[in-house]
Amino acid sequence: MRRICQHRPTLPDTRAMPDTVASSLAGTEFLRGGGIMARRIAEHDWSRHPLGPPAHWPGELKTTLSILLGARHPMCVGWGPQLLMFYNDAYISVLGSKEPTALGAPLPQVWHELWDEIRGMAETCMSGTATWVEDMYLRIERSGVPEDSWWTFTYTPVRDAGGIVVAMLALTQETTRRVLTERRLASENQRLARMFELSPTFMAMLRGPGHRFEFANSSYLRVVGDRDVIGKTVSEALPDAAEQGWIKVLDETYASGVPFVANDAVFLEQATAGGPVTERHLDFVYQPVHASDGSVDGIFVTGVDVTARARSEAALRRREAELQALNEDLEQQVAEHVEERSLTWLVTPDMLGVLNRDGVLEKTNPAWQRALGWTSAELARHPARELVHPDDLAAVAEARTRLHAGEPLLSFECRMRTRDGDYRTLSWVASPEGGKFYCSARDVTDMNASRRALADSQAQLRSLFETSHQLQGRVALDGTLEDANRTALDAIGCDLDDVVGLPVWETPWFNATPGMPEWMRDAFLRTRAGEVVREELTMQLPNGLRTFDLSMRPLYDAAGAISAVIPEALDITSRRVAEDALRQSQKLEGMGQLTGGMAHDFNNLLTPIMAALELAEDPGVRPERRSRTLTVARQSAERAAMLVQRLLAFARRQPLQAVEVDIGVLVEGIAQLLHSSFDPRIRIVTGIEPGLAHAHADANQLEMALLNLGVNARDAMPEGGTLTLGARGVALESGQDAALPPGPYVVISVADTGLGMDAATRARAIEPFFTTKGIGKGTGLGLSMVHGLASQLGGRLRIDSTPGHGTTMELWLPAAQTLRHPG
Repeated sequence: MRRICQHRPTLPDTRAMPDTVASSLAGTEFLRGGGIMARRIAEHDWSRHPLGPPAHWPGELKTTLSILLGARHPMCVGWGPQLLMFYNDAYISVLGSKEPTALGAPLPQVWHELWDEIRGMAETCMSGTATWVEDMYLRIERSGVPEDSWWTFTYTPVRDAGGIVVAMLALTQETTRRVLTERRLASENQRLARMFELSPTFMAMLRGPGHRFEFANSSYLRVVGDRDVIGKTVSEALPDAAEQGWIKVLDETYASGVPFVANDAVFLEQATAGGPVTERHLDFVYQPVHASDGSVDGIFVTGVDVTARARSEAALRRREAELQALNEDLEQQVAEHVEERSLTWLVTPDMLGVLNRDGVLEKTNPAWQRALGWTSAELARHPARELVHPDDLAAVAEARTRLHAGEPLLSFECRMRTRDGDYRTLSWVASPEGGKFYCSARDVTDMNASRRALADSQAQLRSLFETSHQLQGRVALDGTLEDANRTALDAIGCDLDDVVGLPVWETPWFNATPGMPEWMRDAFLRTRAGEVVREELTMQLPNGLRTFDLSMRPLYDAAGAISAVIPEALDITSRRVAEDALRQSQKLEGMGQLTGGMAHDFNNLLTPIMAALELAEDPGVRPERRSRTLTVARQSAERAAMLVQRLLAFARRQPLQAVEVDIGVLVEGIAQLLHSSFDPRIRIVTGIEPGLAHAHADANQLEMALLNLGVNARDAMPEGGTLTLGARGVALESGQDAALPPGPYVVISVADTGLGMDAATRARAIEPFFTTKGIGKGTGLGLSMVHGLASQLGGRLRIDSTPGHGTTMELWLPAAQTLRHPG
């Protein structure tokens, strides 16, 4: 856009144009040097516009446009009561997709989605008062879809020579990126502040030469007696520190820029004047903080309260002094032995000891033997460094040099050999005193192993997260994206820095699909409340439409509280394509089955019809034979019509005429029909419940369905058997049957004693085109038609069958609850 704006096209030369064009451009000298928008204004057809040709425009409008078009800041003007809109080159990107039709249009029409928010400011400006707003939230549609944005702008009245407000001049600046960045930084600062607050190390930030407290965590406040220090100088907040000379040390650090390090410094804390004094021993650093120009503008204070350790070391030194004094005679040695066996010396888990200048452990408590297996006598025979791991000898030598120089040793770790030949890691604290070194060591082998295991576990979890084939992420409880794995980022062609910190519903995974940001926001709120959300969605991504199995689940912390929301998605686009292909293949297979069955059925039906037609052409045929042949042809035609009705019922193209049907009478009629047409070896039995209610059904379709069921039962009993037709009433209560709503039903049953069906056949029995009969012996539409009929009438078909024990088909239909069969 900057390169476009720098190109300043000149207005057309009116001398070389026809008179009509030249006249339309007359008086547009105020547009010269105005860039792209100046050219568009000059070339625009104003003949039908309320303002007319530019030559007739008011001088105030021309002056305003001259200022606006020459500016590089995004500006627009709304002229007159309708706020007819003009704008400069820099404002083109603000309009986005609205820009081609915005010139000269009313501002409320151009910014229709914002007008309710800005109407008041516009009316205030047109009444003569300038308005200004900073970082105002507006939901605009400059790219065809709503988007969140923030703006700083001012509306200034434009007056004519008489002082009347004739227009509104707007200076605009989008601040969306800055607002989002500031929010993210604020969140990060809050997170950092919480970390500082929870740190066991005391910390404080002092600003300026006066050392004014800007920040202090809880650990620091405990060290200074929980005093209110924020906003005060050190001398104001801690007069006891000033009296002990620490202000002078701060001044020297601030002036020199050189850090000050203190080990085991004594601070006599007195929180109130005349109150109790607490002696504290501190290890701390005054670290100068430099400004951008290199000068010192503050001091960061950090350290550890080692009072407990100092007291232990002091007690140890006192105990050693007492032991040395007791060595002067036997009684003193006995007393020393008694002191060495004191309860603390015996039971403490810390390994306490005294090192001489040769590095020999002269005195050790029983904890050494428990940890390493060496007795006190064995440890006292050789320098302790002989037990040190070879790889740690250099570090031990350096630590020994520091001790001999008078520097205390804090948290120094090395590995020492046990009696069994293993090595244990010890963390040492040692202090020089009187030519000897008083030390305390703790076995941290298991602790270090646990830390390494935790680090390994976290690394493995991160690796699983990054290499997962699922799209995964983590969303904070305020809806902002905190993390996303590589699979998710590759799906939108972005890096993590491009999307982290954005509301998850505004990220490229969702914002290009209409309605998806709103769905995602609602799903996030439901998940944050503890619900697990799962949905199959199709979304527009940079690489095209993709279908995902998306789920969102809450992430719980150790206390059982929800700490984040985890979105996961599996790309199932390829699977859906394969399933569609499979369904198409199954349709083609079904069509093949239907074609074979229909061809055979129609061929059988057409044969007698064609024979009858040929016979009708022979005048010499006897009338009796012609009559029998025509009867057979008529029956074939009726069966053909019934086959067509089956196909129409299966396709659900034949409308149902649902009326009240007397099921008892219908079942009795079907039983008589089957009895007259079936093999005598098949016994027909009926059982109709007295007082049976009528049912809502299509009588013709129901008869056809029962005939289908009867024929199937007959085919299942090739050697004969019993076919039972029954009808009864059933009242379903709520929750009794998941497939049907509660209410009264009429149940028609067709039971046979035939071959029965196994589980696999029973599961597919109502599938269209599925049949266990040979090719050409059935279309596989009979049970499918019966099932479809029951479903259309608000009922269902239930099948109960076992191989070798026959089959029972139950047709459930809603009861009419009016007339009753007399029974």
